[in-house]
Amino acid sequence: MTSQKETLSFSEDEHSDYLTDTPIIGILSQETYILRNYIGEFHHSFIVASYVKFLESAGARVIPVWIGKDDDYYRKVVNYTNGVLFPGGGTYFNETGGYGEAARKLYNLAKVVNDKGTYYPIFGVCLGLQVLPYAEKGDDIRTDCELKHVALPLKFAEDYEKSKMFSKAPDEVINILKTKNVTYNFHRFCLTEETLRGDKLLQEWKVTSTDKDINGIEFVSSMENSKYPFYGVQFHPEKNVFEFKAGVGIPHSVEAVKVTQYFANFFVEECRKNGNKFPDHNLEERTLIYNYQPIYTGMKGSAYEQTYVFEKSDLEQSVL
Repeated sequence: MTSQKETLSFSEDEHSDYLTDTPIIGILSQETYILRNYIGEFHHSFIVASYVKFLESAGARVIPVWIGKDDDYYRKVVNYTNGVLFPGGGTYFNETGGYGEAARKLYNLAKVVNDKGTYYPIFGVCLGLQVLPYAEKGDDIRTDCELKHVALPLKFAEDYEKSKMFSKAPDEVINILKTKNVTYNFHRFCLTEETLRGDKLLQEWKVTSTDKDINGIEFVSSMENSKYPFYGVQFHPEKNVFEFKAGVGIPHSVEAVKVTQYFANFFVEECRKNGNKFPDHNLEERTLIYNYQPIYTGMKGSAYEQTYVFEKSDLEQSVL
């Protein structure tokens, strides 16, 4: 007999808080440091295509969110989209006009609109999880970790079932996450519960799972905000389905795919609770990532199969 958590059918009441069936989610771009060996040194920013596909697989559309823009631009992003994703990658948080600065602006704008009653979610992956405390306080509190090309199960916190991220997860997905090597890690920095506690961030952030790096350092593998619909995972759910570089240990099993789809569905469903819209259809169309074409960076040796690479002129021609 199928348990209540395992069923795939939903009643209207379960989705009564959905305000849109066609969510549009922003993905924050970042500086090109980690891609310069594959694309050259003279491009402005990039977004890895697997994050776009990750959100699209759950029924969302995507806009690229530029770095280096003014406050009015980021205010429009938060007012027009239904949520934002901070992706993984590699860059500095303290760079003027960079990823960290943009993430902090978006984060604080999202807090303001949530405080005013508009549900606006944020999801951070890897670097995107690490930037969340920076966005909150302006301090980089990351710890050196060493965990590259390793897939792990999650060690759930005792009360993880009370979290928004996992409370409605099917039993099958929870069992996979607990027992299978399906969360793919590639990072040299991490957050620890000890550091979050020392910075008094555990009052605002609830650690839902942890893991250990190759040196035994226990790091936060997933967390969520206690007040706002803000979530972060240290692992890369998008890679299980959309990245295929050989020999780097990315899991592609049926179980790994189910995990990816769960996290995609979870965040996009959170974004469905936001009713923001673009002021007109023409502006919406001109802003979507469909206006840009990804390049096949995997063929050049990158860990990213496809990447959207942007020029400074793309920012200057932005219609927002």
